[in-house]
Amino acid sequence: MGTKSFRLFLLVIFLSCVHVDECSFPGNVNRQRIVLRSLFTHSHYPSVHFALEQVNSQLLSQINRELYLNGTESMIKCDVGAGIKTFFDMLHQSSSLNVLFTDTCQHVLSYISETATYFHLPIISFTDNDLSLLAKDRYPYFYHVVPSDHAHNLVRKELLQYFNWTRFGLIYQHGSRYTLVANDFSNLTVMDVRQFEVNLTRGLAYRHGSEWHDDNARYIQSLLRDFKERDVRIIIANFNQTIAINMFCHAAREHVYGSRYQWIILGYPSISAWWYESTDCSQQELIRAINGTLQTRVPRLSVDDTQNRSNDVLEYLKNFSNIEQEYFDGYAYDTIWSLGYLYYSQSVNNLSSTELFREHFQDIDFIGATGRVRYANGERIGEILVEQFVACRQMSDGTCSIPCYEEENDCNITVVKVFLAKNSDSKDDPPTLYKLNPILWHGNGPPRDRTNQTIEFQHVYLSVFISISICSGIGLFISCAFLAFNIQFRSHRYIRMSSPLLNNLILCGCMLAYASVILMGINSSLFARKSYTKMVMNIVCPIRVWILCISFTLAFGSMFSKTWRVHSIFTNINITKKGIHDSRLLALVGILLLTDLTFLISWQVFDPIHQQLIYNLPIRSKSNPDIDIIPYREACRSKNMSLWFVILIIYKGLLMFYGSFLAWKTRHVTISGLNDSRYIGLSVYIVFICCTLGSLVAFIPSEQIQFSYFLRAFFIGTCTTATVCLVFVPKIVEVYRDPHSRKRQPRVTSRFHDKAMRSAVVTKQHLNAAVADNHDLKLVLAMQEETITRLCEELNNPQIGKDTLSDSETVELDRLIISDREDEDTEEDDDDENSSIESIQNYPLTKSKHVARAVSLCLLNKVQMKQLYWPETVGVGRYSIPSQNDQYHVSSSSSSARRKFFRQTYQTSSDTDKDNSRLLETTPNATKYIYDGLIALDEHRLNDMIETDLVSSTNS
Repeated sequence: MGTKSFRLFLLVIFLSCVHVDECSFPGNVNRQRIVLRSLFTHSHYPSVHFALEQVNSQLLSQINRELYLNGTESMIKCDVGAGIKTFFDMLHQSSSLNVLFTDTCQHVLSYISETATYFHLPIISFTDNDLSLLAKDRYPYFYHVVPSDHAHNLVRKELLQYFNWTRFGLIYQHGSRYTLVANDFSNLTVMDVRQFEVNLTRGLAYRHGSEWHDDNARYIQSLLRDFKERDVRIIIANFNQTIAINMFCHAAREHVYGSRYQWIILGYPSISAWWYESTDCSQQELIRAINGTLQTRVPRLSVDDTQNRSNDVLEYLKNFSNIEQEYFDGYAYDTIWSLGYLYYSQSVNNLSSTELFREHFQDIDFIGATGRVRYANGERIGEILVEQFVACRQMSDGTCSIPCYEEENDCNITVVKVFLAKNSDSKDDPPTLYKLNPILWHGNGPPRDRTNQTIEFQHVYLSVFISISICSGIGLFISCAFLAFNIQFRSHRYIRMSSPLLNNLILCGCMLAYASVILMGINSSLFARKSYTKMVMNIVCPIRVWILCISFTLAFGSMFSKTWRVHSIFTNINITKKGIHDSRLLALVGILLLTDLTFLISWQVFDPIHQQLIYNLPIRSKSNPDIDIIPYREACRSKNMSLWFVILIIYKGLLMFYGSFLAWKTRHVTISGLNDSRYIGLSVYIVFICCTLGSLVAFIPSEQIQFSYFLRAFFIGTCTTATVCLVFVPKIVEVYRDPHSRKRQPRVTSRFHDKAMRSAVVTKQHLNAAVADNHDLKLVLAMQEETITRLCEELNNPQIGKDTLSDSETVELDRLIISDREDEDTEEDDDDENSSIESIQNYPLTKSKHVARAVSLCLLNKVQMKQLYWPETVGVGRYSIPSQNDQYHVSSSSSSARRKFFRQTYQTSSDTDKDNSRLLETTPNATKYIYDGLIALDEHRLNDMIETDLVSSTNS
């Protein structure tokens, strides 16, 4: 009973369906059938049949027509051979075809479309968006229902404009599809070259297969490194899913992702998560690299809820939106409706199928399942979605809405729709972006399309310049004060004996050195008006070199000449002393200065020094990693700067080295006549040390402008200040202690002689020479004793002196008698010399101590370190040692006792020579003892002789 009831129920349902069908389609048998041929590689039949039922019942029933799908019984493969064979079988089975409705893959569809051209058969694809099929000269009967890649490029261009990205790079996979997309995008941006800059374009030759794995990896790494080196931040990429996985894998390892980079890829019409496929990277590495990536993709179904959809479309969305189906199922639905509207217009115009597609296909305009459906030149004008890959936490209910960060390990990827791009009523206008959801950026906002480069002028800070200028100004003031002191007290004995003219040159050189420090800190930032900055700096640049070079010559050259004089006095082997006048030293400084001027003038004439701007490599800003600072600085340069500097350094270096050598050789000398010789030597050492250390400034990086300027100023200021203080502070102290120069100057210290004698090599030849010279010196001593005795007698009895002395002897007396008052040694008191002598003669008993030292008749033999020189011949000058055979002039007042005294002295000297000759046979120790005794002969008296001679030499 139950079975019969169920069968009866099925029969009623069947009859009801037949009745409804007949009522719904009256006259169905008499309708004109329009056969649609189809080639499918995927199962789209559910949505296609649903669309056919709606079109036939709602639209074509009005004109008594219906669409009939005559498809293949089985799905065909994406194979060129199989596809072409099936297509020709269709042509053979039917004499007339209206349209071919297909979802065949691109490389099969291109052959079918080109073949269909010869049969004038329209081809409609609801899955392909290849740009190559838009070539109407080759595929005149091909039509897209899916927006082409050109529409994606228009949306990408709008994205660049939306985020103010004008600089980008392109990566594309080799192949007609992706290469054409890259070329089309370049053409779109090249048309607006003022706005966009294609910084780098790279094609990717990717080969499939495990044997090419390493080559592909190296190629991708090289490509990404090129983008990093060229600082390409916005990357437009066109490649398939396989390359995308490997590309993002290496991008994670090369750190081409994050807040500084933005990837925009061509989206894939796939429901599955392609980023979960296996690769060399871990899943979290891929997620970190893909996170934030934007993609353009056609929507599976329209996301625009503001459109006025028909009831048929709403019914379709209700029945199929929640069903898992193919991605392009909605476009297949809109294709049937597009054909329905097209054939509906055919009945009005009575056109053939070919003419119908050519003239009226672009007039189609309705709201379908995928949005507004319109066509232009065979291409669909539709919606494009901009989506973002966002890393999120997977919740227990399967949702993934909370963003996670790179350091987290439980992240997943979700796709968020951020923009909807659709055209306005005009088909020619570019698409407009409508924001759907906010974009999640890695940083505080969209990444910059480039590292912004800011030009920064590096110069000496104003505070540093002012501080060093104040210090240099103080040094200038001190030098001017010393110069005024030196001029004011130039007649003082202590100042006069140290060559005040040379001291003035030293001060002038020091003042120029202080001025050069200030000139080194002058730069363009100190001038308010930039129009004349270059002219001023072109003047300042050569002045810097000139001032510093001349200051060194004046200061160091003067010290060098004074050191050379000390060295010459103590190394001259001639027994005759010729005075080394200040004029000779000034001439030496003048020669050095003339050499400098010749060199500097030649430099300025043949290779002038001028201002030059030097730009350094960009430096990443510490506060903002998207900003590169390009530092530039001013420099005084010439074409052959290195050559000129080498010549100058060699010339100055030799002078400085030789001056240091002379100072070292005379380091144990302290001369009363040259009372600042020791301080001059110390100054030479300091200049040598500071210049040597200052040369290391050249190795400081050019970016360290403040430190470099400080070191140069420090070394120049140190050696200059030390020189000024060492040379002039002792003079100020001495003048303060003895303002009227009454104190007698110290003698030559015995330090020099002691050290020299200890290091001397005693030989038999030296001893013989010393014995002979000792004999001569004793004879001279006896002569001087006789002269002193005679002078004392004349002082005790002035009347006898006046009666007995000749005119020449009177002059000799006046020359030998010198008052002990130091204030009468100055040039101002020369006119009172006679009155002083007369005063001494009027008081013979009490003024006997005023008997002056005798003018030296010989010079002390030079005793140097490690060398001992003794005279072999007797000098013939004014101050000479008479030999044994010389005839001495004795005045008429001399008694026979005096002649007897000389004969006795001579005999004593002869006996001494014999005794000394016998001593040569003694032991070496005895010889050394005798030699030391000879050297130490009347040292104080001989010191007096040296002082007399040196004063004569320096102040002739």
